[in-house]
Amino acid sequence: MKLSKLYTNQANFKNIKFNTGFNVVFADVKTKDNTKHAHNLGKTFLIDIIDFLLLKKVVKKSNKLFKNIGKDKQSILIDYVFFLEIILNNGQFLTIKRDIKGNTKISFKLNDTSVSDFISPENWDIEDLTFEKAKKQLSEYLDFDFFKEKTYDFRRATNYSLRKQQDYQDIYRLTKFKGKDIDWKPFMFDMLGFNGKLLEEKYKIDSKIKDIEKFIKEEEKDFDIQKEEKDEIVGQIQIKEIEIEKKSKEIDRFNFYRQDKENVNTLVDDIEQKISDLNTQSYNLKFEINKINQSIKNKFAFDLTKIEGIFKETQIYFPDQLKKEYKDLLNFNNKLTTERNKFLRETLSLKIEEQKNINQGLKELQAKKTELLSYIQDTDVFKKFKTYQKTVIKAESEIITLRAKLGAIDIIGNKEKVIKKHKAKLDDIIEKINIEINTTDTNETYKNIRTAFAEYYKIVLSEIALLSLRINNKNNIDFNEPKVQNKQNTKLTTQQGDGFTYGKLFCVCFDLALLTTYNKQSFFRFVYHDDVFANQDNKLKLKLLNLTKNICETYDLQYIFTIIKDDVPYDKDRLPIKFTDDEKVLKLHDKDETGTLFGFGF
Repeated sequence: MKLSKLYTNQANFKNIKFNTGFNVVFADVKTKDNTKHAHNLGKTFLIDIIDFLLLKKVVKKSNKLFKNIGKDKQSILIDYVFFLEIILNNGQFLTIKRDIKGNTKISFKLNDTSVSDFISPENWDIEDLTFEKAKKQLSEYLDFDFFKEKTYDFRRATNYSLRKQQDYQDIYRLTKFKGKDIDWKPFMFDMLGFNGKLLEEKYKIDSKIKDIEKFIKEEEKDFDIQKEEKDEIVGQIQIKEIEIEKKSKEIDRFNFYRQDKENVNTLVDDIEQKISDLNTQSYNLKFEINKINQSIKNKFAFDLTKIEGIFKETQIYFPDQLKKEYKDLLNFNNKLTTERNKFLRETLSLKIEEQKNINQGLKELQAKKTELLSYIQDTDVFKKFKTYQKTVIKAESEIITLRAKLGAIDIIGNKEKVIKKHKAKLDDIIEKINIEINTTDTNETYKNIRTAFAEYYKIVLSEIALLSLRINNKNNIDFNEPKVQNKQNTKLTTQQGDGFTYGKLFCVCFDLALLTTYNKQSFFRFVYHDDVFANQDNKLKLKLLNLTKNICETYDLQYIFTIIKDDVPYDKDRLPIKFTDDEKVLKLHDKDETGTLFGFGF
C-alpha cells in the first residue's frame, strides 16, 4: 500500500500527488528561528492528516485538526472534507473520504485508475460508514497478510510508516503505545517473526493472576482472615453452636414462666376488681357509721322552764294543764330517744363489725396482690432472661460472621486453585517463549530484519549495529536498545546510541528494515519520516539520502521525508543537493501564510 493523492474540498489547501518512490516535503525557511517556523508550515501536520484518513481514532482534545478553535468555538477546519487516494497492493486505487464535522462517517471508492487531477469521486461504493465498520472495511481493502488471524488490525503498525519527531525516542515503542506492554509487545514480537500470541496470552494470564491475587488480598483484609485459620474458625463455630443450644434450652424454660406470668396477670386483674368493690363498700359503711354516731349524739332538746319564762314575759297565762301536757310530751320523747339510740347502737355495732370484715378482706387481697406483683416483676429473673437472649443473639451473630469468614476462605481456596491452573498454563507458555528466544537462528523474519537493520546502519555510519531481545526476570520480552560496534572496538556497546541523532537513525533503519523484509507480503509499502535530516552530519545525510533512494528503486517502496532548506546536504563542492520538482511533492515557505499547507496560519 502506497500513498497516491491527498486533497480537500477547499481551494486554499495544497493538494499533493505523491510519487510511488522518492518524495520530498520541502520547506524554504528564511527566518532565523527556523525550527519554530518550519513546524508551523504544516509539514509535520501532514502526518496527522494522513493518519486521520487512515482512520486514526480521534481524541479531539489532543488532535490539531480539532484543537484550533474559531470565533464560533469550532475548529477552523470544520468545513474541510479530506480525501486520500491510496494504491492497494493489488494495483487498484482506493479513495478514502473523511471530513471534520462528521469524522465518524467514512466513505470509500475503489477504482482501477487514479482520479483525474484532484476531483473527488461523484459516486461512492460505500458511503458514510460508521467508524468501526469503516476500519474493518479498510482492513479488507488493504488485505495485509501479516494481520490475518491477528487480534489487532493494520492500525497497530501504521505509525511505523508515519514516524513523527516524538517517535524517534524508541525504535519499538511509539508514543501512541502509552498503555500496558500487552498493547504493543505481542505485536512487535509478531513483527519480528516470533509467536506474538504466546506473549499476548502470557500477559493475559499474568493479568488474571494479578486480579485474583488482588481479590484474595481484599478478601483477607475485609474479613480479617488467613486461609490457615479455617480449622480454627470451624472450631469456633462448633463452640458457639453448643453455647446457643444450652442458652436456647434456658430460654425455653423461661417461656413456660412467661405463660404462667400471663395467667397471674389475669388473677391480678380479678383482685384489683375485688379490692375496688370492697373499697366502695367500706366507704359506704364509713358514711353510714358516721351518720349513726351523729344521730346518737343528737338529744331531744326541750326546756319547759324557758317556755314558762316566755309566757310570763308576754303576760300570757300558762295553764297548769298545758304545763302537764308538755311534761308528758317531754317524757314520751325521752323514752322514744332512748329506744331509738338503743336500736342505733345495735345497728352501729353491726356496721362496725361489717367494716372490720371488709378491712380484713382488703388487707388479705392487698397482700395477695403484692405477692403476685412481686412474682410478675421479679427483676432478677428478667435480667437473666434478657441476658440469655442477648447471649444467644450475640452468638448467632458471631456464627454468621464466622461462617462468612469460612465462606471467604473457601472462595480464596477456589481462587488459589484457579491461580494454580493459570500458573501451570503460564509455565507451559513461558517454556514455549524460551524456545522461541533460543531458536532465533531459525527465525527467518527476525534474521532478515536484523540483517537489514545492520546493513542500513553500516551504510550510513560505517559501524555495526545489532538488534537483540531477551527475557526479563518476569519472563516477559524486553527489546534491547541496539548495540554498536565501531571501527576501533570489537565489543558491542550502547554508548554511541545514547544521542538523539543516533537514536533517530536507529528508527529510520529499523522502519526500512521492516518494509524491505515484508516487501514480499501484502504490507505497508511506504514510510514517512519527519525531520530525519535535522542536526545530522553532512556525510550522514548524503549516505542516508542515497540509501533511501536505492531502497525505493530496489524494493519498489515509497519514501517520504520532510526537510527544511538549511538541512539539505551539500556535495563535495559544498553546493546544496538539488531535488527535482517531481521529487518535491509539497513545497512550503514562510514568506507569508500562503506558503503553509492550508494557505493560512493557525
